[in-house]
Amino acid sequence: MVAEKIDQCMKPHGEEGIATIERMNENHKDISEFAFKCVNVNENDKILDIGCGGGVNIEKFLKLTDNNVDGLDYSDVSVAESIKRNKKAVDEKRCCVIQADVSAMPLDSESYDLATAFETIYFWPQIENTFKEVLRIIKPNGRFMIAQGTDGNHPDDEKWLNTVEGMSVYTAEELEKYLLNAGFTSVKTVKKENDYIMVVIAEKKLNHHK
Repeated sequence: MVAEKIDQCMKPHGEEGIATIERMNENHKDISEFAFKCVNVNENDKILDIGCGGGVNIEKFLKLTDNNVDGLDYSDVSVAESIKRNKKAVDEKRCCVIQADVSAMPLDSESYDLATAFETIYFWPQIENTFKEVLRIIKPNGRFMIAQGTDGNHPDDEKWLNTVEGMSVYTAEELEKYLLNAGFTSVKTVKKENDYIMVVIAEKKLNHHK
């Protein structure tokens, strides 16, 4: 009998979903800390955290910019938890968290300086097309940062793929190819020393033509 795959990671839901988000907040700390060292945030950057989970990274970004930090997630539980964690910023209209699908975001084109995706692209559909959608909402000279706990060579990748519903794992080379094909003009990868943690930063240059 094949064990039922875990579906809470892709879309946390119900009471168990809240517990999953709390675990993710804890388990992803190292990835988040490394990613924040890899990206320069300007004080007037408008930021969107895609797949915002429990809103921990929204909270961190709000301390680094005077502009808005918004969140988007497929899960209603994640959206509720993100709003709760960042209630003051939400009340002050500095943060808006919406439930939506990353492959069709109800957001204006060229509206964010920085888009981020922490431990989430594993679940994105048709990854190259979804990257095109991220490119659309980023301003010229804007950036897209992907942060994840595996560079595609983690010894546990196979186990995760077998147990977590809807999951795909990508190497740095694969991500670079998909991002450039989607229209980003440059891609830089940083890997944490003696670890599998990887941060990929793609840029959309000013002379980008649609």
